[in-house]
Amino acid sequence: MKVVFSVIFAVFILSISNAQVDRNFNVVNKTVVTYNDTLKLHFLQDSTMHSQGWDTLPQAIFWRDVINMTSDTCIVNISYCRKPINRVNRSVWMSQSEPEKLCYKDSLCKIYDVESSDHLFVTAGKGEFYEVKKVLPIISRAITAFEKNNCDPWYAQAILLIESPGKLKSKSSVGANGPFQLMRSVAIRYGLKVNKYVDERSDIDKSAKAASSLIKTSCIPYIKKFLDEKGLVYNETDLWFRLLVLHAYHAGPGNVRCVIDAINPTAGGVDLFRKIWQTTCGGFKNESQNYSQIALASLINFNSLIEQTGDTVYLVKGDVILKNYSRKNLKPWEAFDYLNTCLDAYEKDFIDDMIPYDYFLKRVNFIRAEFVHLASVITKSQKDVVLRKYPASEAHLNDLASQLTKRQRYEDAILMLKLNLDDSSSNLSSLDSLARLYRMTGDRKNAEFYSSKAGATRLVQKNNE
Repeated sequence: MKVVFSVIFAVFILSISNAQVDRNFNVVNKTVVTYNDTLKLHFLQDSTMHSQGWDTLPQAIFWRDVINMTSDTCIVNISYCRKPINRVNRSVWMSQSEPEKLCYKDSLCKIYDVESSDHLFVTAGKGEFYEVKKVLPIISRAITAFEKNNCDPWYAQAILLIESPGKLKSKSSVGANGPFQLMRSVAIRYGLKVNKYVDERSDIDKSAKAASSLIKTSCIPYIKKFLDEKGLVYNETDLWFRLLVLHAYHAGPGNVRCVIDAINPTAGGVDLFRKIWQTTCGGFKNESQNYSQIALASLINFNSLIEQTGDTVYLVKGDVILKNYSRKNLKPWEAFDYLNTCLDAYEKDFIDDMIPYDYFLKRVNFIRAEFVHLASVITKSQKDVVLRKYPASEAHLNDLASQLTKRQRYEDAILMLKLNLDDSSSNLSSLDSLARLYRMTGDRKNAEFYSSKAGATRLVQKNNE
């Protein structure tokens, strides 16, 4: 009898173990190389996004573009299906009057046979917000925390990619805070301290435990309950089920029930979400519809990031490119072009906050030294070898500073603008930008200094006209 019981118990334990493993995703171990460290991290890959065609949906494709695009550009798109029909410069668009915007939309409606201009959205890029590379170590820790709390870790990765990627302290307009964007009342309910002295929502381990408890004890049971009431067949590992749970986490279970009741579906899956994205009910409106679309796009982009170079993820692309540089194996003009590619990569790395300013400048100085050498070799070439302290134009530096400013990295933007001021101290754009940035940092003395300098430069320019 004891032997039979032992066998039954062993089979029971094995079935539980298999149920925990079978979650429709693979745990992948990656070596993540930063500018100063090598990390061993683990992530999740959900194959059903591709096998079931979620990655081919126009909404997922649209948001992938938006996430990768900076806010300088806007995509004009058809709202109900997120089909892009044009791109416009954001500053140009914002400078237009409302009648001008309406006229522009009406003309596009006629060209693309859209029923009404109300059906056109103008969506700005969100590349400055979705700092996905910065969130890699946090995702790995959160996955472990969710598993310890016996909650599906898929939710940990998905939420961290869409809520406030790379930002432990990120307070929303409605008061949600931290990497999991927990409301104060919810955080306190699940054991976090939130008062005027401390806010544990910014602690990745504690907030992950609270978020996993919320999902495990509230969101998942509620979704299961009303799907059972509807007679819909589901598996907790189905991607569409997980996306409904995400909606419950974001919009609240009641609003999810409202939209499902409005649709009254007979089955789940991709087709259900096509209808959800075109249905509003109660508090479930455009922002809620976007949530699962952005989740899909973020997860697909994330898979692409961690799969780029096999088992190793290089976060500093400039280092990867520069490592293969060889002066001996390249003709001078080829070396010049190659080094410019390296410089572009390092600029992107710096903007993405993958390398600090000192490391960035160290690499720039190496590239500049190579440019100096090439300048002595390319005597008859028509290549324009720039030998300023920073090998680029003032306009280019201003653009880099602008990108840093949009990410609220004011000190780095100031350092970039100052690089070539010794060579061109009369650049009005740089002086104005420096004055504005110092005001943002609260440094009134330097703000007044550069403001006065800009004023003097304007006066000189006016007298010279």
